[in-house]
Amino acid sequence: MAQVMKRSWRISIGSWCALLCVAGGVSACRKPGGPQLDNSWTPPIAIFSSTSGLGGWIDLRKWENGLLGIDPKNDGAVKLYLFQPISDTWSEMHVPHSLRGPVWAYSSIDSQTKRLLVPQGFAENEQLILKVLVGTLTGSGLTNLTEATHVTAREALIGDAGTNVKMNEPGRRHALGLGSGILNGPEAYIPFAFSAKTYSGVNNVSDGPFASGVFRSKDSGKTWETEKIVGFDSGAPSLVLTENHLNCVGVQHPIPQHGLWFSRKPASGGSWEKPRLLTKSFSNVYGRFAVAGEADTAHVCWMDKRNNKWRFNISGPPIENNEIYYRRRKDSDTDWNMEVLLSKGLLYAYAPTISAEGDNVVVVWAGIGNADKNHTYLQPNDIFYVTSSDGGATWSDPMKVTDSAKDGIVSGMPQVALLNGTIHLLYTQGANQAAQELSPGLRKLGSGPWPIYYTRREFPK
Repeated sequence: MAQVMKRSWRISIGSWCALLCVAGGVSACRKPGGPQLDNSWTPPIAIFSSTSGLGGWIDLRKWENGLLGIDPKNDGAVKLYLFQPISDTWSEMHVPHSLRGPVWAYSSIDSQTKRLLVPQGFAENEQLILKVLVGTLTGSGLTNLTEATHVTAREALIGDAGTNVKMNEPGRRHALGLGSGILNGPEAYIPFAFSAKTYSGVNNVSDGPFASGVFRSKDSGKTWETEKIVGFDSGAPSLVLTENHLNCVGVQHPIPQHGLWFSRKPASGGSWEKPRLLTKSFSNVYGRFAVAGEADTAHVCWMDKRNNKWRFNISGPPIENNEIYYRRRKDSDTDWNMEVLLSKGLLYAYAPTISAEGDNVVVVWAGIGNADKNHTYLQPNDIFYVTSSDGGATWSDPMKVTDSAKDGIVSGMPQVALLNGTIHLLYTQGANQAAQELSPGLRKLGSGPWPIYYTRREFPK
């Protein structure tokens, strides 16, 4: 009976919206249809679990002829999982329990040498300190661990700043923003973003000066040097290595003038180009972007707010109607190509992820075709994907991987890897729970751990 009532309610709402569209041309009403479900994906299998709801996903990386799942823990520890396509199995790898502190979410992998690099960075005693853990990955675990430390002097980052400028509070460490680095033979790169604090007057503290750039090693992580790229407020840096260039992409602050900046330098050495904006309409609120490098091409996709209907939200961050946009740049190009809208037909889109192999490129994200004005990434969404078989020149229309948002199910935080012609995908999925009443006026929010599902399909011909 409940199912019949629910179905009847949907029909009546749909008919009411259609009448409004005919009578008054309501812009929020959309034609039925939209992206269709692609049944070519394998049945999803719950392999892992999140920390809480959509929080705590598994980072997916290529490793030799398989995949590596990196599961950072809140206590600084980590779990590593190896997927072997031949046996179609996931297995946990051994990691010494004493390894705490490194930022495992920003680790780098070199499939050729089987090495893994994990960074940790902070400001302490008015110096910037980088600690790097390097180990060898085997089929069973992480071995041959070594650690190196690199210190960057204050002047190299913020110049001759006054005594009212502090890199860290006295006696305390100040976290350094890091991004996923690159291991390529003896070359290693780790991107960073740093913000000092300026004290003026009584209890008046402001952010800045700023510095973002790259730590570089030429000897497999034994010694390091610091390369500053920008001096403005920046965050979330990422690196892309192509045949002839090292590309750096980061978020430019402040709100609301969010954008993505980029710079590149020859992989053989030389200076970084003058930073420029890749887009001026990067999402303020839940903004995420993803990068991939393959052969001579750098690929970037991001959450974009240019057609956003911004709204104040009294119970949380402001609401944005985001879309997913894409750009590429070949080594021989003087600039990035024209922007491409990937999420056409969707009102909300979140958390894009990208992977490339040869001329094949895939982008996956969470979102929904239509929803009410209070919708966020924590609300019911589905997983969508698009592909390109010509290196990002043209793209397919969006298709669904899941079709459960209509039933109140939340799907989000996808991770994708394209390997040997197969698209491998992880995503988190669950149902929001009602707030738990702990005592009068005190409620516990959150949904507890949710399953993280694995599915795959062959790259579309």
